[in-house]
This record gives sequence, structure tokens and C-alpha cells, in this order.
Amino acid sequence: MNTEPKNKSLSIIIPVCERAENAIATFDDYKTFFDKEFPGTEYIFVVNDTYHAIGKQLEQLNNDNLSVLFLTRDFGEGTAIRAGFDHAKGDLILILPPYKQVTTDSLGKLFEKIEETDIVLARRWPRVDTKGNQFQTGLFNKMIRSLSDQNFSDIGCGVRLIRAEAAKELDLYGDQHRFLPLLAYQIGFTSSEVDTPQAEEDKQPRVYSPGVYLRRFLDLLTVVFLTKFNKKPLRFFGLLGSGSIGIGALGLIYLAFERLALGVEVSDRPLLVLFCLFLVLGFQLLAIGLVGEIIIFTHAGNNKEYRVKHIFNFKE
Repeated sequence: MNTEPKNKSLSIIIPVCERAENAIATFDDYKTFFDKEFPGTEYIFVVNDTYHAIGKQLEQLNNDNLSVLFLTRDFGEGTAIRAGFDHAKGDLILILPPYKQVTTDSLGKLFEKIEETDIVLARRWPRVDTKGNQFQTGLFNKMIRSLSDQNFSDIGCGVRLIRAEAAKELDLYGDQHRFLPLLAYQIGFTSSEVDTPQAEEDKQPRVYSPGVYLRRFLDLLTVVFLTKFNKKPLRFFGLLGSGSIGIGALGLIYLAFERLALGVEVSDRPLLVLFCLFLVLGFQLLAIGLVGEIIIFTHAGNNKEYRVKHIFNFKE
């Protein structure tokens, strides 16, 4: 492991939001490893209300470096991580799940990379889980690449090492933790991936209900909109609106040609209503984009879009 990170303090955040049945044993494994590499590491468990009993077990460990934050209800993993950021005191913050996703002894690779970037993501490779799991991971990351222009291979892995100054700037809520690198990129922080072998405990098949997949897709669309168009909504709504207006206008021109040149009746044709709806919808989308631009312009003085990474002053 690089000697430079050893001079920095470390906080480990473990959000207890799902698959937390073996959280105590997993913590013992983490602690054995990090107490050797980072003596005095701070451990912060953020416990959703569903896992209140596990939080009570953690309280019984009587460890001076351990903090347990009990949330009043199940706010989502993104909110839990945000709460951990607010309480972390380390120069580096490592997010770990309450279950093993990668082998513990490979976590040192993340610290070797942190001097070159702001966020280091663990990429589970080689994989030991099922082909079905790998297909889901590949499809999810392909969608992210196509919608966001950011190239990640395993953005869903919950193992992330972050500089404290980057973590404090991130606004997370709900289930946005999966898209943490995209949110960080929006405000100017860099991310990179490091290959870490997948743990045997993470190889069980994972199949969710259709509602879960739909929510994750909607979360992805939300984050893409927030990261690419939150300062320029007219580009997003204008693109959709222009396309809708174009379809409606071309369709109405075609119907007008049929009526005037070919004598075909159009008053009772469903296509007339459809193309009119496309035209009206397009103007509505353009209007939404303009209203968004007006709101952003009005509040631009209160919104800090940039982040200062470093200040050098000869007088200091």
C-alpha cells in the first residue's frame, strides 16, 4: 500500500440498509484488516430503521472508534451515506456495504490510486457470481454510458474511497448512491476504477421485482437530467419539444397535401388528432424549458456552480 495515505486519517461508513444479516461478522473482518493498515480508523454504521436490532448489537461491541447512527425510518442508502459524511472526521472516507462484495485483502488497491483522483471505485473483477448477475451489471453500466457519456464498468459496486473534501460537497438522498460518481463529476471531481476480486459471499443470484428495475431506471433518468441539464433545462425540453413539433407539423402538412391535392377527407381521421396532439405537446415542452431557464436565471446569484479544488497563496 502507498505510504502517503497512511499519513491521513480514515473514516469508514457502513450503511445498514440491505443484506445486513452478517453485518457483525463482516465488521470484524474489516476491522482486523484496517486496524493493521490504519490504526485509529473511525467506523460509522448508519442504520435504517428496519435493521434497528443490528444497530443494538453493534452498540454492545464497546469500541471507542465505533459510532452507530440510528435513522428514524428507512430513508434509503443515499441518505444514510450522506448522514455518514456529515459525521465523518477522516481525511479519507471509505464506503463499505454490510456484506462482502470484494475480498477484504484487495481493499488496499483503492488507497494506491487515491493520490491520482478524488474517488476510487472498486470494480468486481474477476467475477465469481452467476451469468445472470453479470448480465444485469453489464446492461446497467451500458445504459449509464449511453445516457451520461461516462465510462464505468461496475458503478453499482458499493465499495468507494473518497476524499473528504469531495464527500462534503456531494448531495445524496434516496437511492442516488449508485450514481455517486456521476454526481461528483457534475461538480468537477474525478473518479477511477480499480479491479478487486469479487468475494464469494457476493455470488448468490439476484433477481428483483419489475418495480425495482423500473425505479432504478427512473433513478438513472433523474440523475442524468440533474447532471447534464439542471443548468440548461431548455436544451433537454427543447430537444423533446422540437422533435414533437416536427412530427406534428410534418404530419399535418402531409394530411393537408392529401386533402388539397388528392381530395381525401381528413376531418374524421384519427391521424389528424394525433398530429395535432404532437404539435401542442411540443409547444408545451418548449414552454416548460423556458420556465426552467427563467427560474435558473432568477436564482443564478445564489447557486454556486463551481468548486475550488486548491488555493495557493505566496503570503502563506
